[in-house]
Amino acid sequence: MKFLLLTLFSAVFACVSACSGVSEKSGNREKSADGEFASYPMGVFLPLSGSNSDAAKDVLNGMRLAERQLNSSGGIGGVMLSLMVEDTSRKDYEFASAFNSMASSGVKVFNFGFGNETVFLCRVLAKEENIFVNYLSSYPPVTLDSGNSTRIFINGAQQGDIMAKAVDRSDGKEKQLVLMNVDNLIGKSNGDYLAFNLNVGKTRLYKDVYGEGETRFGVFGEQIMRLWSQYVFYVGYGKELPAFLSNLGKSGFKGSVVADCGFYYAPPPAVPDGIRFFRVETLFQRGEVKTEPSLGFRRAYKAEYGKEPTWMAAYGYDSVMLLSRAAAGAKFNPKEMRAFFSGKSYDGAIGKISFDSSGDSVSELVLAERK
Repeated sequence: MKFLLLTLFSAVFACVSACSGVSEKSGNREKSADGEFASYPMGVFLPLSGSNSDAAKDVLNGMRLAERQLNSSGGIGGVMLSLMVEDTSRKDYEFASAFNSMASSGVKVFNFGFGNETVFLCRVLAKEENIFVNYLSSYPPVTLDSGNSTRIFINGAQQGDIMAKAVDRSDGKEKQLVLMNVDNLIGKSNGDYLAFNLNVGKTRLYKDVYGEGETRFGVFGEQIMRLWSQYVFYVGYGKELPAFLSNLGKSGFKGSVVADCGFYYAPPPAVPDGIRFFRVETLFQRGEVKTEPSLGFRRAYKAEYGKEPTWMAAYGYDSVMLLSRAAAGAKFNPKEMRAFFSGKSYDGAIGKISFDSSGDSVSELVLAERK
């Protein structure tokens, strides 16, 4: 494995760390007396103490539930699964060191989640020959040009396709559109993909950015009114939606606001009079997935944690379950794991999830109007 390559990027990845936290690690790739592996470690990199820590912890809860269920039923072909967890938002987190430490412990399957570093990671880790990676990231091209990865998570490109369909072009008139995305790498990438889909036909598209956690949208609302926009598109994590909608209403905006899925739904934002509000949602969070894998997951999660699971928890659970099945089918050879995903569909906790030839996925999503 080309560990030295990763040290060249350590300074870049260190820059994305912001908050302090505690690293949680467990598991070893130790052999038993008969030469078989006694445990199979799987790496998990999530921002467990950062700005999106609640969503990241939901993912980890789903993963832990899957780990316990697998091990209680004999593990992966008799080998116990052990999750090794790294908090990517702790102050002293440094990617190359954490990755090399896990790899040296025998980890060959990794889950990387949420952070903007996935924009860089997918290019760096594509060069690693003896690992397999699951990206818990909406970044559209995350598995592109990579033979060693998959995405078991919501897809920013799929969301962009769905959001663009909100524009009614049946009257043939020019449309005035405003797109606002959170000002970071993931937000820019998802916003750029959506802009490509929106900027067709008779269209005037205007773009702007806002900071994560922004609440002062008054100036944005005034500018949107001067542009005579009929549709406003929001790309972000969902925390800003209440203030975003409120300020648009105060500015006198009468039109449609279309938001991506995001991580945060509570409390639901109030929708001002005269605004139609649409948001991408998973069928799982709408309670419309009635398959036994999904219903069984809901029951087990609520029994374990005393609350209903979010869609992030469902993806975490599916990640561990599907990666474990892929590892077993590949006889623990990471080079053979892509075949489990390429061109296949599975019924999981999240519902039906389908993979293309590059290991990228689409899930069951809809654009729902909220009032």
